[in-house]
Amino acid sequence: MKKLILPFLILILFLQLSPAFSKSYFHPSINQSFVLKENGDVEVEEERYFSFSGSFSWAQLTIYLQGVEDIDFSGVWSIETGEPLSFQVEEGANNKSLKWFYQAENETRGFKIKYILRQAVKRYQDVAEFYWKVLEDEHAEVKNLQTSFFLPQASPELLKLFVHTKAEPGEIVFSPDYKRVDFYLSSIPSDAFVEARLLLEPHIFPLLPLLAENRYEKILQEEEKLISQGPQVSGLTVFLSFLLVLGGIFYFLLFFYYYFRYGKEPQVDYEREYEQEPPRDISPSLLGSILNQQGASPSIMSRAFLATILDLARRGYLEVEEKEEKKLIGKKDYLNFTFTGKGASKEKDDALLPLEQEVLDLLRRISKDGKNVSTLDIEEWGKEFRGDKSNFLYFIEKWGEEARSFWEEHFFPLLDPISEVKKTQFFVLGMIYSGIAIFYVFFALTSGNSFWGTFLVIPFIPLTLFLAFLSQKSLSRWSREGALEFKRWQAFRRFISDFSLMREAPSILLHIWDRYLVYAVVLGVAEELLKNLKLYAQERGETLVVPAWYHSGDAAFTLASLDGLARLNNFSNRMENLVHLRQAVSTSTSMGGGFSHGGGGGGGGGSSKAG
Repeated sequence: MKKLILPFLILILFLQLSPAFSKSYFHPSINQSFVLKENGDVEVEEERYFSFSGSFSWAQLTIYLQGVEDIDFSGVWSIETGEPLSFQVEEGANNKSLKWFYQAENETRGFKIKYILRQAVKRYQDVAEFYWKVLEDEHAEVKNLQTSFFLPQASPELLKLFVHTKAEPGEIVFSPDYKRVDFYLSSIPSDAFVEARLLLEPHIFPLLPLLAENRYEKILQEEEKLISQGPQVSGLTVFLSFLLVLGGIFYFLLFFYYYFRYGKEPQVDYEREYEQEPPRDISPSLLGSILNQQGASPSIMSRAFLATILDLARRGYLEVEEKEEKKLIGKKDYLNFTFTGKGASKEKDDALLPLEQEVLDLLRRISKDGKNVSTLDIEEWGKEFRGDKSNFLYFIEKWGEEARSFWEEHFFPLLDPISEVKKTQFFVLGMIYSGIAIFYVFFALTSGNSFWGTFLVIPFIPLTLFLAFLSQKSLSRWSREGALEFKRWQAFRRFISDFSLMREAPSILLHIWDRYLVYAVVLGVAEELLKNLKLYAQERGETLVVPAWYHSGDAAFTLASLDGLARLNNFSNRMENLVHLRQAVSTSTSMGGGFSHGGGGGGGGGSSKAG
């Protein structure tokens, strides 16, 4: 039992002392008025507000007697009740203290304090001066300070106020009648004094003895010296400020050096206007991966997805048939894909790339009967969410990354490796600089150890971040092989989308047009190709070779059947729009949009009639 007594006493002592250790306060506001009298005395009235955290019962104000003959304290009152509070005055060797008593706990209280500064104004031959620390050297943090000076008479010929403080500059207001001056400060750190120097015409203090001295010019010289000195900051702060400014300028210039050295596209010896043949016999899934320098774009890969389905049909794995779904109002056309049985065995089909096999396997999973799958089924599956992404967007992003990797593994790098290294280095350097600059500015401003050079650093922070993220696009460039590949496919795109170019092609085009179609879908010009094929066949008076994999709604495949095949382009647009919509509704993106059904809550609308 005795062993428990000492720990128990220590626990009680700790519980009693812990509130004292957690006590703190600050001043939400201090409002002061200094009324200057003709005899040089100054009547002071302060309203000091305390925001207490913890329990408090007294406060004390000590003022040095330097610059005055004496200080007479009149008393302290509660602002909330107006009642006078108990107080006592203590005199020191060179100061006077006012101590008052109250009870407050975890609350905000206001106290009105009155006192007189005896002979606080000095009257010289050419100027009268009131020079006073309105806020003492040691104090708690002050959120807002308002100080007003009331003059005994108007002083239109000379009325100047200089405020000395470590706080940020505030506002000074002179009354139109030259009888009052106010100044306002905010966010004054603890133990940062505020000193006011008020200069007036000497004749407005007729009862104050005149000192046989001219002081005005000397006072102005002193103030000029204070201005030139500026705030006292450490040498390290000055060094870091200029170092970071120079670093920001260097980073800005480095961007342009990197861009012209590593970001400009390589010169490729290729000037052909068009290519009549696909530049390379590759899977459309791979074509989608090389049309965007920044990587496999989901928008482009959605077209590559449809083109891969067409290519599977062209190679005998699927058959395509036009269908229509009747509705209460009108009908909806769609395409149905029937599995031929080719590639259905569990053994690996060496004729298919892994990317193509993925698409075929996906269609089989989406199929409801294992025999057919329609564009309606694919859209229905694609709209469903898988985590925070739709099924289609999740598949397309992963599939696009695989396509890009497959190309670079089996062919050549699309981007310049050196450029990619420099891009990463530039980005990392920008992040390091921004982190250091943000930490420095925050520390300098919060510690009160800032100066004008600190603020020069601030604009370089957003500039550096902007350049760092801009570099991820602007500093990427094609490799020479990648640039040539891209140019050749763009030339082929011009050929199949421009009838004036296509009409020069040999008639064999009418036999292999379905091979061109799969690439046209990826390149986004399928509709143009089909329209040009129709014109091409009509102009030559020849017929198209019927693709074995496509069955139109007509009894026989004709040129009009190409209009039905254009539904593939509509389906491609819907799947591409689905990618845009799902990206736009994600909180991780800042830009995007698309088309969707529903709505009707906006302004406008109405009806139109004709008769």
